[in-house]
Parts: sequence; structure tokens; C-alpha cells
Amino acid sequence: MTFQDVETARKTYWDKLKTRLGVSAIISVVAGVVLSIGGRSAILYATIITFVVFSLAAGITVFLTRKEATAYRKAYKGYFVEQNFQKIFTDLSYSHQAGLDPAVLDATEMITTGDLYNSNDLTVAKYQKVGFAQADAHIQRENVDQDGNVTYYTIFKGRVMIFEFPKKFNFKLELIGKKFHAYRVPSKDYATGRKMVKIDTESNEFNHTFKIFAQDGFETFYLLDPARIAKIQAIADRYNRKILFGFLENKMLVAIDDGKDSFEPPRAFKPIDEKAELKKVATEIKVITDFVDELSLAPIFS
Repeated sequence: MTFQDVETARKTYWDKLKTRLGVSAIISVVAGVVLSIGGRSAILYATIITFVVFSLAAGITVFLTRKEATAYRKAYKGYFVEQNFQKIFTDLSYSHQAGLDPAVLDATEMITTGDLYNSNDLTVAKYQKVGFAQADAHIQRENVDQDGNVTYYTIFKGRVMIFEFPKKFNFKLELIGKKFHAYRVPSKDYATGRKMVKIDTESNEFNHTFKIFAQDGFETFYLLDPARIAKIQAIADRYNRKILFGFLENKMLVAIDDGKDSFEPPRAFKPIDEKAELKKVATEIKVITDFVDELSLAPIFS
């Protein structure tokens, strides 16, 4: 995959899209003009009809160009994302279409998967010999009004990552950022039957940043030593407390509700700035590597 392949796919998609959108606009205008013949009262009606016709036509256009859109997205991911993953990660398995199975999140009993769950960009790999899995996720709740109309609202949109943790522990610990909304707090761990209780640390700032739930207070303080508390606090501040950390079964779960869909191509209407796009992707990759580097997850001995 080359940059030229990406540009060819982008141009093919945009040429087809703009042609069909142009035809849709002409049809809509003509329909509006015809309908407006009949005086002033017909103009408002014609304007509404024109808007509706164009909206429908635009929706159909997007549907009819989905093949070209998919080809552009695939080319972009191959060149900008996967090839850069290969430079940084080992044991890489990447799919821009596959996502993190919601059953994985349900099993943690820490994050709700809501009523509507979508995920993509599943990446399973190693960085500095630390195994991890990460994907984008969009979680929504259903709302039914008094008339029975159904709408959905977002409770989480961002990254979910699961890292191998270097220390062994046999308990669960959940750190819920005060601005993180897609959480679950069970009264007990259903696998072991051990209760989850709310605790505080010696850091007032940390206690104000997170709701802290654990099975064992003594073991929690072994895991949350002052140095790690300071590092987690710095990360939480970076993401405006819209973050969750979970520690279970020698794994560290991280969910960042930053409202972003990472590793996505820019809109197709103009040529891609290769250098700027490479810089953007490098920044998005760094979100993953920072957790390993800043929390010292890499094993000391090979």
C-alpha cells in the first residue's frame, strides 16, 4: 500500500460522490421551481419540498457510493495506520472493521455496553513486550418518550484498552473518573462473591478525581502506591477525568471517553496532506504507548 493508492481511492470516491450530489441538487432545485409556480403561498411549501428531496437524494447518494467510501477507508487504514503499527508494535493483529466484543466488557462488570454498541479498529499486539488489545467503541442508551418515540443518546465514545499488568493480584479494583458515565459498580464480584466497597486513599486530590471501588483495601494500597497514584492522576487530568481504570485478573482496563473515533481518514473533498496525517496518526498511536511508558508496565527482565 502506498500514499498514491490512498489518493487514488480518495479521488475516485470524491469524484463519484460530488457528481451524484450535483445531480441531486439539480433535481431538487427543478422540483422546487416547478412547485413554486402558483404564487407566494407555494414558495414556502416548495422550499420545504426542495430540502426534503435533496436530503433523500443525498442519503441515496451516500448509499450508492458506499463501495468507493469503503475502498478509500481501507486504503487509508492500510497505509497510515497498519503500516505505522507494524513499525512500533510486535505480534500485531489489526482489523479496521472488527471491534472489541461487548462480552469482553460485560465480563469485567465495570463498563456497561448500553442498548446500542459499536466498535472498530481492533488491535491486538505487543509494545515493549507488553501485550494489549485496543479498539474504538461507541455506546448509546435508548430513550423512549411518552409517545413511544425511540431515540439514542451517547454515554461513551472513545478508546477501550486492555493491558497486561506486571504485578500479580487476586482482587478487583475500579477507578471511575468523576466525569466518566458508562460505568457499572457491582455490589460484589459475581465470579468470586467478594464484595466491592468504596474506599479512599491518602490523596485528597485522587479521591476527588475518582470514585474508588475495591474488594480488598489492603491489597489496593499495595497496588496504588504513591508513585502510581501520581502517574494515574496526571493521566486523568489529561483526559479531564473522563476515564476509567480497572484492575482485574492481572490485566489493566482503560476506557477514555474523549468523544473521538481514532484512526479515521479525513473527508475526501480535498487532497490529503501526507505529513500532517502521519503526525496525527502518530499522536493517536501515542495514546496507547503512553500507558505502557508512563505506568512502567514493561517487564524489567526479558
